[in-house]
Amino acid sequence: MSPTNQLQNLLYEMEKKRSELQSFALVNGFTHPDTLKLSKELDELFNLYRETKDTYT
Repeated sequence: MSPTNQLQNLLYEMEKKRSELQSFALVNGFTHPDTLKLSKELDELFNLYRETKDTYT
């Protein structure tokens, strides 16, 4: 997979996870354990995006 495609895929996954997190948090609260888990997953995607971008720039 090309670097551009990989970064675009990560952006898509980040947006999907952000939307899932937002919807879940609004229903279940921001301190619900599963909300925190989703937030951690989003953080991991952000970190992966940053690391991937740094590798190719």
